[in-house]
Amino acid sequence: MAELMKGHKWRDRKHKMTYPAWVEIKHDEIRCHVIVNPQNWAVDYISFAGKPLHNLSEFDAKWVELAQITGLYEFDCGFEANGTYNDSYRWVRSSKGLPADLVGKPTKFLLFDLPTLDGRFAERMGVRHNVAVLALSIDFGNLFQPAGSWAHVPESVDAMFTVARECGLEGLMVKSLDHTYERGKRTDGWLKVKPEDDADGIITEIHEAISEDGTPLGRAGSVTIEVEDGSEASPHGIAHELGRDMWENKAKYIGQWAEFRYMERDRQGGYRHPVFHRMREAKV
Repeated sequence: MAELMKGHKWRDRKHKMTYPAWVEIKHDEIRCHVIVNPQNWAVDYISFAGKPLHNLSEFDAKWVELAQITGLYEFDCGFEANGTYNDSYRWVRSSKGLPADLVGKPTKFLLFDLPTLDGRFAERMGVRHNVAVLALSIDFGNLFQPAGSWAHVPESVDAMFTVARECGLEGLMVKSLDHTYERGKRTDGWLKVKPEDDADGIITEIHEAISEDGTPLGRAGSVTIEVEDGSEASPHGIAHELGRDMWENKAKYIGQWAEFRYMERDRQGGYRHPVFHRMREAKV
C-alpha cells in the first residue's frame, strides 16, 4: 500500500492553490520512501507502490547517521542515477545486482518532505532545510533539496514553467504552505506542472524498430499499451538501450506498467502523437 503523498495536475486543480506558494523544480526521478528502523538501524528503500527498491544499501550508513542526529526516521525522496530516469529505473529495479555500466555513476536523493512531521508545510520546509544542512555536515553529499522559489500568483507559476522547459527540465511541483502530509493520498497541496497530457497502462505488445530502408534494428521501436479505460496507444521514441533490452527480454516487460505522453485525444478516443516516456511502478 502506498505510504507517500502525491499531487494532482496543475491544469485541473490550479484554482485550489493558495498563495504565496512554493514552486520546486520537478525532476524525472524514482520516488523513494527511506525508512530507518531505530531498533536495529536497518534501512529500507520502498517505491511509491510499496515495493522494495534495490542496490541502495551503499547509502545505509549515511541515512542511519542522519536519522541519529535529526531524530527523524522516514524521508520522502526521489532517487536519480546518472541524470536520467531510465538509468534510475535500471538501478533500483535490478534485483540481481547493480548493472555493470552504472557502477560509479553519479547519484542523488532529492528530499521532498518529512512524512512523520505534523503541521503545515511552511514549518516542514524549515526542518527540511536543516536536515539538508546536517547532511552536508556528515558528508552525505548525495542528499539535496529541490531548487525552488516563491510564486504569489498563478501567472508566476506559468512563467517559471516556461523557463524550466527552456532549460530542459521536466516541470514543476507547486506546494501550498498550509497543507499537511497525507499518507497514500493525492492532495491539492501539491500540484504538478507538466508539459503535456500523459497516460499510463500495461504493455501488451512490443514492436521492433525498423530503419527507413526496412532493416530490422534489433530493438523495440514502439509498444502497445492498454490504458485503464480500455483504450490503446502505441507510443514510439523508446531510448535505444531500453529498446534493446525490451526486444531481447520481452517477457520481462509484457504486463508491466509504462507511461506515455501525447498531444491530445481524437474524436475516436485515440491518442495523437503518443511518445514513450518511461517504465513505472504498477498502480495499487
